Amino acid sequence: MDKDERFSFVEKVYYYELERKEKLIARLSLPLAILVALLTFFSYMLEKAPITAAGSVGLFFWIFYWYACICLGLGVWKFWRAWNLRVFDKALTTLENIEAYRNSMLELYADFDDGEEEADKQISLLIYNQYVTGATTNALNNDRRLAYLNELSTFMAATIFFALLSFIPFYVYHHP
Repeated sequence: MDKDERFSFVEKVYYYELERKEKLIARLSLPLAILVALLTFFSYMLEKAPITAAGSVGLFFWIFYWYACICLGLGVWKFWRAWNLRVFDKALTTLENIEAYRNSMLELYADFDDGEEEADKQISLLIYNQYVTGATTNALNNDRRLAYLNELSTFMAATIFFALLSFIPFYVYHHP
């Protein structure tokens, strides 16, 4: 792989990771809707919850209800972690900074015969290094986002499961 192919490859990977980030963040809209629906469902059941004196029906309701609430809380935490990573993604520096760097390189290499060519090499190297750093950081962040999304899915499934289990004693309590 020559220098131009390597530069092109690194550039493609950088933009692939930016696109991947957008897709992962877009995938958070469905879990958000599920979280809101579950919170609504939980608040409805809490308003009409069986009292603990209702015997085993009340006991089973509260056990499943609290398991569901714990799973929901963990799901909200994973949602927050996927949406708001503590490590920021890397972007290319601004064109102003690149142009300022180019001008400083032109000044530095002005006394050399191939000064402009060397300055262009340094600019290419700067951009190449930013692509590599950005693609690496963004890939690691996207992998973290994906892991949080997978854990979020697991907790949402568990929340739904326990919510449905808590609904059975809730229904039995209200429809004897």
